[in-house]
Formats: sequence, C-alpha cells, structure tokens
Amino acid sequence: MTKLNPTGHLAPYGVMATPETARLFAALAQKGGTARYVGGIVRDALLARDLGDVDIACDLKPETSMKALEDAGIRVIPTGLQHGTITALINEYSYEITTLRVDVMTDGRHAEVAFTDNWWLDAKRRDFTFNALYCDPDGTIYDPFDGESDLRAGKVRFIGVAEDRIAEDYLRILRFFRFFAHFGRPPLDAIGAEACRKGASGLRGISRERIRDEMFKLLRAKTPAATIGNMVGFSVLPVILPELVNIPRLRIVEWLETTALADPAITIDPLRRMAALFTSDKGGDEGIAHAAQCARSLRLSNDEVERFSLMTASFRLISNVMDAKRIRRHLYHLGADAFRDAVIMAWADHAARAERPMPGENARWQEMLACAHEWQAPQLPVKGRDILQANLVPPGPMVGQLLRLAEEYWLENDMTPDHTRLMAYMADHVPTRPDSNLPQETK
Repeated sequence: MTKLNPTGHLAPYGVMATPETARLFAALAQKGGTARYVGGIVRDALLARDLGDVDIACDLKPETSMKALEDAGIRVIPTGLQHGTITALINEYSYEITTLRVDVMTDGRHAEVAFTDNWWLDAKRRDFTFNALYCDPDGTIYDPFDGESDLRAGKVRFIGVAEDRIAEDYLRILRFFRFFAHFGRPPLDAIGAEACRKGASGLRGISRERIRDEMFKLLRAKTPAATIGNMVGFSVLPVILPELVNIPRLRIVEWLETTALADPAITIDPLRRMAALFTSDKGGDEGIAHAAQCARSLRLSNDEVERFSLMTASFRLISNVMDAKRIRRHLYHLGADAFRDAVIMAWADHAARAERPMPGENARWQEMLACAHEWQAPQLPVKGRDILQANLVPPGPMVGQLLRLAEEYWLENDMTPDHTRLMAYMADHVPTRPDSNLPQETK
C-alpha cells in the first residue's frame, strides 16, 4: 500500500488558511509533488487549538522540493537534508518540509533513513497514533492508525509494538509522558507505560540536551505534576533526574501559576517548576552546589543555572510572617523577579507540608508578591569615591569593607539613612586593617 485513504475532514484556519501557505503548496504541486500537513498541526487543528509549528510531509525528494520552492521565489534553508528536511520561510511564516521516509537503521538515539513515496511506510515509522495524522491543504484527513479517536479519548498509544518504537529512539519514552501531560486523560495506556518502564535504562544514552528539551516541553503543560508522578512510579525519571521528586511542591506551583494568581507577571515557567521538583539531601552551600550541578548536567545556560540554584535556596529565607522591613531587605538583595520566585517556592513548600492554610495565610503570601510588583530598587546613598574624597581610608580593600559596613547599617535601618548620616557612621567605624574580622574600633 503506497497511498492512504481519506478518513475525515477539518476546516482549515489560522496559518493553514493564509495566502502564504497556499503559495507554498502550489509551488510543490507544480513539480508534481503531493504535500500534506502532518503531526502536531493536524492534532491541534482537530482540537481547535492555536496552531504552532507547521510540519509538512511531501513525496518529493528534498532537493526537488528545494528547487520547486526556490523557483517560486520562496526562501529555503537546508536544515536537515540528510534526513530529508528543509525549512521554507514566507513573510513571518516558517514551514518545515520533510520527504517521506523509512528507517534503514536505528540505534536508540539516531536513525539512518531512506526516502520513499509510500505514505503508509512513512506513517508506520512514526511514534504515536495521533502523530501519524495527515491533512491535505483543503482539510481532507488521512488517519491510518485511528489517531483521531485516540486524541479525542486522551489516549497516547504507540504505533505497532511499543517496545520496538522505543528501541528505535529511547527519547520516545519522555515523549510518551510529555504528550500525555498535554493531551492525555487517565489512565495511562498500560502497554505503553510498561514498555517505557522496561526501556527506561536506554535514556542514559540520550544526550542531556534532548532530555532537557523534552522535560521543559512536558513542564509547560498546564498541570504536569500527575504525569511526573507517573514517571517516578514507572521508574523513568529516577534514571535520568533522580533529584526531581518533590511532586507535592510542584502541584502547588502549578496551581499558583495557572489558577490561584491572576497576575500577568506569573505564568507557566518550566524552570521554576523544575526547581520546585528539586530535592537535595545537602544543605547550605553544598545544596546550592548540588542544584547547580543538576542544572549544568542539563546543559542549561549560565543564567538558567544561576536562577535555578537561587530558587532552590532562596525560598528557605522567606516566610509569611516576615515584617515589611525584612521583605524590603530581601527585595533589595534578590531583586523583584528572584524575590517573586522565592515567594512562590516558599508558598508551595509551606502548603505542600501543611494540612490546610491558616486563615489569612494565602492573602499574606499574595501581599508579598504585590510588594515585588511595587518595588523600586533604591541605591545606597554613598559610593567608594565618597570614602576616598573624605580620606576615611586609603585606596584599597578597606574601601569595600567600609562600604559593606555602611550598607549593612543602612539595611538594618530600613534603607532610611541618607548620605550625611552614612558618612558620619563610616567615619566612626573605620576598619583597623584590611579584611579584619575583629570588631570595628571607633576613631
């Protein structure tokens, strides 16, 4: 069988109904090719969701597709020619076009492919039934594995033998849970889940970048905590990220982000959710170092590593009985964004441990978040040059020491001392020597 039979119809909308898209399909047809939407865009269209990436399958060889598009004046990038993939750009739209293919060889991480004009073989090599949905430009649907029924039932089901699909690419284990978080309804497909449990050790051979990307996509689901719980229960997550186990705290964070807080500054944040999951048996600096090690292992950026580490530590400084002075002090040290993270994490940690909130407790947490919105960071009213101009100490390390003394005094007095008062304070607290750990003497 080289062709697929039509099974239904949908009304194209969004990017599917633009002149740019019509121009692209016309260019491919001009060379005798058949092109169809495939996978996610069909899935989302059937559920009437916002349409994201535009993936297109085509029976032309990639070089022929490129020529057809270039002849039509369309910009083309050869993003993955050896795997049959090119990217077309028209105005603000991007289209990923992949030639029909079959797997020649797989090793659990990568696949060697051969091109084909057989739509059935292309469908059969895909991972899940609803990812093998195709759609003509006019909305005609082709559904060789009853993926639409699975999609509407919230069932994530492997095509063919689940163990075989997983052995071709072990990342499909994480994709199984990721798609369940976004589209599934309990219970998990028992056959697929058990195949994931059996194949979980294969995830050790998958690059950390691919694991990171899948975990972030999963954590962008509205309520991923139950799925994360399944990943722990089926011994999947412990193989790759054994520190991510605090599911009760994640449940509260997802509730705060999506339901409890009508705050445009607080949205679904996969890095914050990952920090909520993180648990270490180490405290203090060791715990921060452990968090940084976990973040670096996922090849996060330096800024992400720093934020992740800070979130896993700073929430321990926050409580809902802090007075306004202590809140302002934390805001000064952390900044509004990091303070907001710390409050959300502290709220979630407290709520996950408590049986029920005390009266007024949630309102108090919200008041602290409101402080972050209103925060305008003040500047310490003195600088190093003020110290030098006043000849309080010679140039060198004692300038920094004296500034730190002044800043601590300023913070203890709720950031109210002005320049004159701070200069007087520093004049009375000049260090006796650089980096002295002794009590400061008065001049």
